[in-house]
Amino acid sequence: MILDSSRLGKITIDEKEIIQFPTGIPGFEELKKYVIINPDTDLPLFYLQSVENPELSFIVIDPFIFEPSYEFVLPDLAREELKAYIEQDIVVWSIVSVRDDFQNATHNLLAPLVINMKERLGKQVILQNTSYKTRHRLFVTNG
Repeated sequence: MILDSSRLGKITIDEKEIIQFPTGIPGFEELKKYVIINPDTDLPLFYLQSVENPELSFIVIDPFIFEPSYEFVLPDLAREELKAYIEQDIVVWSIVSVRDDFQNATHNLLAPLVINMKERLGKQVILQNTSYKTRHRLFVTNG
């Protein structure tokens, strides 16, 4: 299948790689199908590209690379929705926000994307009772 992404151009995806977000992503509830694209294997930046809307993609990262102490308990309801019974099947991403300069980029640790790669099911989980915020700096600046 070929997608014509506004950010990545024409990309070929395997339909078996599509991840279903049954409830969508907050703000984009009508869009249910996404793929993860790694345009540069030298960088830890990926894209979560909507299959249904070529204009929509999110920059995502593995939050544990930038925040090694990041941890949370997946709520039971989310575990059920994702059929997430085996920890090895689960991948966690955080959405990156770049407002002006990439050096000031932040990522959302309050609402990680949790994906069951075996079942190809995803959900943005909003954590409760945590000190995590929607804007954690990716890069620590001196000064």
